[in-house]
Amino acid sequence: MKILILNPPTRDRTVMVKEGRCMQREGAWGYVMSPVTMVTMATLLKKNGHSVKVIDAGVDINDFSELLSRVKEFGPAVILINTSTPTIEDDLFTVQYLKKNTGNETLFVLFGIHVSVLYRDILEHHPDADICIIGEPEITVRDLVSALEKKTDLSSIDGLVFRDRDRNIIRTKERAFLQNLDELPIPDWSFVNTGNYRLPFSNDKFLLINTNRGCPFRCIFCNAYVYYGRVPRRRSVEHIIKELKNDVETFQVRNFMFWTEEFVLDRNFVKALAQAIIDEKLGIKWVCNSRVDAVDLEVLVKIKQAGCWNIAYGIESGSQEILDKIKKQTTLEQIKKAVNLARQAGLKTTGHVIIGFPFDDKKSMRKTEKFVNSLHLDFVQYYCAMPYPGTELYDQAGKNNWINTRDWKKWEHNYSVLDYPHLKSGTIMKTRKRFIMNFYFRPENAVRILIDNIRSPGHLLTFFKNVKEFLKWM
Repeated sequence: MKILILNPPTRDRTVMVKEGRCMQREGAWGYVMSPVTMVTMATLLKKNGHSVKVIDAGVDINDFSELLSRVKEFGPAVILINTSTPTIEDDLFTVQYLKKNTGNETLFVLFGIHVSVLYRDILEHHPDADICIIGEPEITVRDLVSALEKKTDLSSIDGLVFRDRDRNIIRTKERAFLQNLDELPIPDWSFVNTGNYRLPFSNDKFLLINTNRGCPFRCIFCNAYVYYGRVPRRRSVEHIIKELKNDVETFQVRNFMFWTEEFVLDRNFVKALAQAIIDEKLGIKWVCNSRVDAVDLEVLVKIKQAGCWNIAYGIESGSQEILDKIKKQTTLEQIKKAVNLARQAGLKTTGHVIIGFPFDDKKSMRKTEKFVNSLHLDFVQYYCAMPYPGTELYDQAGKNNWINTRDWKKWEHNYSVLDYPHLKSGTIMKTRKRFIMNFYFRPENAVRILIDNIRSPGHLLTFFKNVKEFLKWM
């Protein structure tokens, strides 16, 4: 069976990242993440005997007529559509456009966190969308395509929502999360042009490596559990090393992002992986993320030795009261300690910070900026609190009528869609922009970033391009 896996273009040609919980435009960090979920799905389907094509339209093409030409040329029986909250209207427009111009024989299947939560709204109001996948999609897609090929009843496939012949919406049994992640194949990156995925500053190619899934914490702003659950699962060190070797040898990529909800959940696993990278002499560079309460000096030194150069922490707020209310389960002292330990280990640090929670006001936001500045981080990203579907914040906001728009395009972290009695969205957005400007345009920070990251005229050109896109995103 011919299967197309499509990351649709946007009508305004904005390049969007859509990978699990990460839903943002290219300008947010100056890079596009390689579509590891799409490529893993493609690899799995190919291994099961299907003819598969991947189109990451945002970086490969951004024109609907060219997309239509490629779709017609391939002639897929099923098109799998990668979706996100801020792009859902464009994603659904793409479904409508392709169905109208290719005929009704093609089946359109949507996956992503947004459709995993709001599947009923999708299927009730968008007749061209045929099926929604709930949760992590790889195994569900494999089983779905097999059932379609054999013309068996879709009701037997866990993790689906679809319409029956009478147009009733049917949700099948919830699919259990895949326990042995080594069952997933090593992504075959020949499905895409790896040259499209490059780091800011250096412009080097980089790829995502999914090391583990699932997060046991219950932060009110996070919907990652919808996709990957709350029970941590991890791949074996041997399987990850095999993937890294393949990426280095086959695709000549030596820069990686270890992509997961929480990389440092199991210190022993992280140390074992780092030691294996050292022993294999892979000569790679990589970045990762961590909760601030998960790290110690030993693990940070070890990952530095293995090629990690930057660790990103979820700081979220500089107010302990707000950290407690958003259920982060961390303290300001733990944040300070984690940043200092990373610095001792020789790692660059990135801080992710969110303002505009229901518990915020002007005073608490200023307190957050003061605290973040005291940490002397290398990079900081400020976001507006976003009540994504599937989060506790979404439920709170709906119950209290805080949501000021259902224009999904505005549901990304450079916007605020929340109006509280004591704090309006416009104030939140202006404050966020001011905080970013204060950090990056402080002379010592701007000079430091240039000195640390610019090694050639090419790097300088890339830097100015990144700055231009970043300013547009702000």
